[in-house]
Amino acid sequence: MEFIAPLDSLFLVGEAREHPMHVAGLQLFEPPEGAGPDYIRELYTNLIARDDISATFRKHPAELLGGIANLTWAFDKDLDLEYHLRRSALPSPGSDAQLHELVARLGSRQLDKTRPLWEMYLVEGLARNRLAIYTKSHQALVNGMTALEIGHVI
Repeated sequence: MEFIAPLDSLFLVGEAREHPMHVAGLQLFEPPEGAGPDYIRELYTNLIARDDISATFRKHPAELLGGIANLTWAFDKDLDLEYHLRRSALPSPGSDAQLHELVARLGSRQLDKTRPLWEMYLVEGLARNRLAIYTKSHQALVNGMTALEIGHVI
């Protein structure tokens, strides 16, 4: 059992629909030279096939005391990567405005506290053959070092 740090517990308790407590990032990429039309599908397939997911990205608040307190982390041994890693597509050729609208919609939803507190979206269909990766993680889960871990996974 791992206790949730007091500050992280406050992030969990203080969250409401009006002020979610997650942090997010949007990255734009051009596919590598020679990437075929199925590049995003292949990237997604490779990501969901991974089994070396850090313990950080397997944890969520444990249900203790009827859920009134966030005291410890529970670890998801059977992580459902297909839930956390998602493919999205804009109507091609997607504009930056359409991408921003999608990101605003995705960012407005709270993370499910019964699952590990992160999501990643691979977005295809952008103009100029670009792709985007949008990541969302709860502040109780990530700090500077774990944000670097996300970058390494990508």
